[in-house]
Amino acid sequence: MLIVLLFFAPRHSGGMLTSAEEMSENNEPPSVENQIDSALAMIGSEAPMQGILFLRQIAEENPSNFRAQLNLGRFSAQTGQWEKVVERFEKVQSIDAEFAESNYWLGLAKFNLARSAEAKAHFEAFLDSEKDNEELRNEAQIMLNQIP
Repeated sequence: MLIVLLFFAPRHSGGMLTSAEEMSENNEPPSVENQIDSALAMIGSEAPMQGILFLRQIAEENPSNFRAQLNLGRFSAQTGQWEKVVERFEKVQSIDAEFAESNYWLGLAKFNLARSAEAKAHFEAFLDSEKDNEELRNEAQIMLNQIP
């Protein structure tokens, strides 16, 4: 499980991300996507909490932003905040109902909240719709096998 969470952790990619400060120096207002990139860069650096707070602010100001909700949901899972995972991935699902991974995270969160029937339904929906991500498919199957 930890491997899956580490797989989704942001990585600092040495200069590929443009910070909000750099954008303002160019007299260009930072786009929401650039702000998200800046927040993810902070999270992957020496200021992770500052990055999380910035990402939360972005999500509050842009509640239908897929990337902000997705990343906050993943970070909530890393810290075991299962109710927040449910909240975030229900938003992700409402933004993009075709994004299969939402069902994986909702299944994982509900499993950890002892909501077995709901977890099972989400894992099954994930396995039915996601055919490419073998790592998550294997994790979902393992979790599904643990549900009585």
